[in-house]
Amino acid sequence: MAKTLKIWNGRGHGKYIKGYIYVAAYSKKQAAELISTACDTYITATEITDYYSEGSWSNSMSDIIPTEPCVYATDKYYATDKPIRIL
Repeated sequence: MAKTLKIWNGRGHGKYIKGYIYVAAYSKKQAAELISTACDTYITATEITDYYSEGSWSNSMSDIIPTEPCVYATDKYYATDKPIRIL
């Protein structure tokens, strides 16, 4: 049975604290690990549960369909530019 990527979005962490984070991963644990690596900080799967919206990229990511685990970010909360892939 093939694994399915899940998606989340939430406020930034670490060096992207003033922006938003978009993550695709196979589990909350993997999402937390990817965000921790990409943002030079440490977050847990519990923080993914408590502070991230599961199942939604948001409108700014509507044309991006993840095919592998990845992290995208904006550098400010109300950025008009497309999020960039950081991992």
